[in-house]
Amino acid sequence: MKVLLVNPFQVEYVHKKGRIYNRTWTPLDLAYCSAMLERHGIQADILDANAEQIGPEGVALRARGYDKVFLTSTSLDRWQCPHLDLNPFFKTVAAVRAVAPEVYVLGSHGTVKPAEMLQETKADAIVRGEPEYTVEEICAGKPMAQIRGITWRNNGEVVHNPDQLPVKMDELPLPSFEKLPMKHYKYEVLGDHFTLFEMTRGCASNCTFCLLKTYGTGVRKKSVETLAREVEHAITNHGIKTAYFIDLEFTVLRKQVVEFCEWLIRKRFDFTWCCQTRLDLVDDELLGLMKRAGCRLIHAGVEAGSDDILAITDKRITMKQIEEGMKLVHSHGIETACFFMMGFPESCPDEMDRIVHFAKRLNPTYALFHIAAPYPGTKLYEQVKNDPNLSFSDGSLFPEAIEGRFTLPQLKAMTRSAYLGYYLRPSYVAARLAKGQFRPLLSQFQLFLNFVRS
Repeated sequence: MKVLLVNPFQVEYVHKKGRIYNRTWTPLDLAYCSAMLERHGIQADILDANAEQIGPEGVALRARGYDKVFLTSTSLDRWQCPHLDLNPFFKTVAAVRAVAPEVYVLGSHGTVKPAEMLQETKADAIVRGEPEYTVEEICAGKPMAQIRGITWRNNGEVVHNPDQLPVKMDELPLPSFEKLPMKHYKYEVLGDHFTLFEMTRGCASNCTFCLLKTYGTGVRKKSVETLAREVEHAITNHGIKTAYFIDLEFTVLRKQVVEFCEWLIRKRFDFTWCCQTRLDLVDDELLGLMKRAGCRLIHAGVEAGSDDILAITDKRITMKQIEEGMKLVHSHGIETACFFMMGFPESCPDEMDRIVHFAKRLNPTYALFHIAAPYPGTKLYEQVKNDPNLSFSDGSLFPEAIEGRFTLPQLKAMTRSAYLGYYLRPSYVAARLAKGQFRPLLSQFQLFLNFVRS
């Protein structure tokens, strides 16, 4: 049996719908799927059409001769914040369906809208949630009725099989990086020779706007030994020098992070990395250890500019805690990327101004301002559905924004104004140049232009 796992080309670097950055990052879940299938003697190749910039017809040409083709609408780095423009994905699936005997769809979109995605793609089945075990079951030749985690048609009727069991992280093999075009992956604020790793899956928080359905249940971890083996393999055999630990809350399991950082310090690799976490889950000792271990950048979701909105969105953090956490991160010389969201139903013009003021007060290295997207499968989506005073900005499966107090054009203007107000401050530019950060600043400016023009 020959299997092809496809990460389709997203075409635009910044998607106009949702203004989502489409970075060239490793499709880590496909690399795990490939390794698991190869472990069972199944040839499982990966085509990262996004990294290689191969359109639908090119993907179809490459898919000829394969028995089963799996296409993901969201690789692991997009499970939480999926693309809103599905047209490139649908075109690729249609092209592959014309040449492949069996086609399956993975990703967050199918996880929360399985029947609709089955209808749109005409796939043999939609894989819901984490893909690894389900892909393995499909390729083992199990009858469709016995495969957990799929939605399919049986005599024309849509059938939702029971959910798949959560992946046991220590059962995952070394990802098949040798099947990927590793030279293409980069993160412009860290550098080349880049990949993704994960220590945990899932999230201990339950914010109203976060799409967590694809991750399964709870927070599950890899042992430090398993993660260390994976990192060392990537550095030694694939020349990795930079990485993003894609965990939703990297420091939630503090003891685990301490052990891992101590291992990195002992190994003395030429390796720098970033992670994402909450600013109430850091402390002085931990940050010092992370910095010594090569942590250069921390992503943090700040989201709002007032305690009222933080409480409404069930963020369970206060502005004071955010400020205290940021001061600690700054004190260790670790860069920060903070995410802010505009357009929650309860937001008013004053809240929008407060977000920008708060961003300036926090002064992260990178500030990103987004419109709150009401993803299906979230409490925010249900809130909009059930409130007659609110509406979705469009009638697609995955609408871009919430309209009520503001229209979509107004929200776009607000985020654009926030970017201009934050990044064009003379003090900001001067501070970056004073640190000798001309090249990163130029790269950031190019990203900034892509965003405000979209």
